[in-house]
Amino acid sequence: MSFYAEIIKSGIVFRRPFRAASNAFQVFRSAPKAGKPFMLKFESSAICNLRCKMCPLSNGLSRKTGVLAFKNFKKVYDELTPCYLNLTGIGEPLLNPEIFKIIEYARKKGSLVKMDTNATLLTDEKIKKLIDADPTFLSVSLDGITKESYNSIRRGANFDDVIQNLKKLVKYRNKVNSKTKIHLFLVLQKDNVLDLPEFIRFGDKLGIDAVNSTIVTPLGKNKNLGSLKIKEEDKKRIKEEIDKLKGKIKISLNIESVYNFLTGKVETMQDKKCFWPWYQFSLTWDGYVTPCCVLCDNEIVLGNAFKENSMKVWNNQKMQQFRKQMIRQRAGLCLTCSVDESFIYNKFKPFYKTPLINLLSYRR
Repeated sequence: MSFYAEIIKSGIVFRRPFRAASNAFQVFRSAPKAGKPFMLKFESSAICNLRCKMCPLSNGLSRKTGVLAFKNFKKVYDELTPCYLNLTGIGEPLLNPEIFKIIEYARKKGSLVKMDTNATLLTDEKIKKLIDADPTFLSVSLDGITKESYNSIRRGANFDDVIQNLKKLVKYRNKVNSKTKIHLFLVLQKDNVLDLPEFIRFGDKLGIDAVNSTIVTPLGKNKNLGSLKIKEEDKKRIKEEIDKLKGKIKISLNIESVYNFLTGKVETMQDKKCFWPWYQFSLTWDGYVTPCCVLCDNEIVLGNAFKENSMKVWNNQKMQQFRKQMIRQRAGLCLTCSVDESFIYNKFKPFYKTPLINLLSYRR
């Protein structure tokens, strides 16, 4: 929920009030058909220089890999004009030679832009190009704060080099007074759970803006069996350390799913709410539209936005059926996802219970 606050603080709601209001209404209504999505999640790359332990690329991904071409990106972007563009995928965006052009285009059109990177390819030249392209958020996937934990997860990377690259990135961002927010990201699993408090301290000392973390989840054929088998005493100790840190650090912490896991509050996701199908349009690098990134091996394909108009795919029969299913309850791989947007449902609950107004929503 905290990252939603980051997006709101970035001012997009005030710059595009009518779009924000219409998206809020379509989320509340949850009809089979929806208006233009608030968010475009576009895979900028499905190739990578690493083979991380929990990544589908290391565990038998069956779909084709490649990078997003600017001309294809522009087609979809211009059809949807999203408020928020997320360029995350299963690959490394800096392997896409047109990534800076993509970011610059979306920023000049007024969208917030987020890009994730493993930071291994951040030369001085690329750091300058990246910051100059002006992304709103840069998320660095680190996943460990010791050589042992980092190397066991991020296979093929050099821990010391990545730390130096990260320090250079922050230094250049500060030097040119860029407004780009730099985040650190950690996928919590048994190899790095003990790192979390020091991970947070490191981020705070370095001067980044936020630490984000989520628990490891199955993606594609990667079931991550045993990755969350963590001793209860370790969970308790880490949770206590984090609680002590909360009043001492300056950076934001977006770690809701991790905190729930550490406190033993992880519940079945079957009845948890998800509104993504009403505000997020998710595509692979080659244009295939999927419900979200959890279905990373094209387990469900709703259409191809390079071959059809994006809005036609967004509201075709397959997408409408998927939305109806999500109102009833989650099923399949959606049950493994840690996204819980029940807080959105709770915000709208008074309206769902108000006579006449509740007739406007399909969730009544």
